[in-house]
Amino acid sequence: MPARPGWRLPLGLMLGAFIALLDVSIVTVALPDIGADLDTGTSGMQWIVDAYTLPLSALLLSSGAVGDRWGRKRAYLAGVAVFTLASIACAAAPTSGGLIAARAVQGAAAALVFTGTLSNLVQAFPEPHARARMLGINGAVAGAAIVAGPLLGGLLVDAVGWRGIFVINLPVGLAALWLGVRAIPESSDPEHAAFDPAGQVLGLVMLGTLTYGLIESREYGWSSAQTLTSLAVAAVAAAGFVLAERHGAPPMLPLRLFRDARFTVPNVASFVLGFGTSAVFFLLSLYLQQVQGHSAMSTGLRFLPLTLSLSAVSPFATRLCARFRTTTVMTAGYALSGAALAGLALLAPDTGFWPFAALSVLLGAGMGASIGPTQLAGVAALPVQRSGLGAACISTTRQVGTALGVAVLGLIVAAQAGSSVGSEQYAHGFVRGLHIAGLATGAATLAAAGLIAGSARGRRGPVADPAGPSVRAAGV
Repeated sequence: MPARPGWRLPLGLMLGAFIALLDVSIVTVALPDIGADLDTGTSGMQWIVDAYTLPLSALLLSSGAVGDRWGRKRAYLAGVAVFTLASIACAAAPTSGGLIAARAVQGAAAALVFTGTLSNLVQAFPEPHARARMLGINGAVAGAAIVAGPLLGGLLVDAVGWRGIFVINLPVGLAALWLGVRAIPESSDPEHAAFDPAGQVLGLVMLGTLTYGLIESREYGWSSAQTLTSLAVAAVAAAGFVLAERHGAPPMLPLRLFRDARFTVPNVASFVLGFGTSAVFFLLSLYLQQVQGHSAMSTGLRFLPLTLSLSAVSPFATRLCARFRTTTVMTAGYALSGAALAGLALLAPDTGFWPFAALSVLLGAGMGASIGPTQLAGVAALPVQRSGLGAACISTTRQVGTALGVAVLGLIVAAQAGSSVGSEQYAHGFVRGLHIAGLATGAATLAAAGLIAGSARGRRGPVADPAGPSVRAAGV
């Protein structure tokens, strides 16, 4: 029996994932300061967020194939190294365009980090209960990174300025590299990897043009040539992507896998989770700062109940998957998240700390019960030889949801709020848009909970795949 991996291996992997996920949310509390310093408006701030999530979501599938083919350890370490260097470029960016470009490089590198973390954990912990435990811890780290971002970001912005939120990645990235080089064993399955250039380019074009059309429609209008052209290109690219994946040899995303609900449902749910819970941090941060007038540090502190709730629930969620069906835990998590998102309709411009904290605790508990089990279900649906693909796909759907959520929800709120930041009209309009966004995402998340519960009636076990024997995770 092979020796059990020591603590350096999961720590080295989770440190890299932590800073990559931290940059999804830490930037949200710094957006007003970045906007003022670099002279950029609402659409520019949306691009600072989506410049990271777009390449991340578009490149995740290829990143999984890169690790499967050329080595999962090598791909992960390359991702951490490039991410750390790009963070330095973000901190030094003299203009909003330079910051957006550096954020795009960060996002591309983060794709290698995310898939490398999950696939290396799956390889290092093949025993179902040990794997479930590691993925549970990883889910807790992921959730903590997302919601700790506003608190840490607030502290750094008030102490050293917005550039500090990127400098913090340097020591953590170096520690992840040091541990990873020494502790992670190399593994690869090149015969099961598919690097699909046509599908990759079409996917990137589809997401980029769709997001551009959504974000810039507020400035140019829905009937403008810019908006219509962008959306048309996105539609053509989407059709081309489906054709490429159906007839490519071999495709990076075999569409036949989606014929089985055990693979499809976790990915649909992951998209909804990103669209709602992940994207809503962008709105809540602006709500606390631009509507209620809190500082960056005060905003971060107001996210603390959510952080503590998520951190408390996450470690137990995947453990419960070993005792109950994963779909049962996921259903509870998505139902809680949906109720909390719908609860945004209760917020007002002058809502106090305690009602906001109660809503945050509910949202954190829902996220904590959703993130880890969704990852577990997505990865466990495929044979272990396809761990890179499984990890990449479940991460892709969530990040695509986040990118589109920021674009769509930001558009909804901006249309209601207008541009007179600080005025009473802006505050009431922003909250009105927040209510619409909360009810819409809440309904979608509750629908996802129903879909997950319905899928529990299906067959159990991993999706049949010609790549090799299947390996199950406990409770799936």
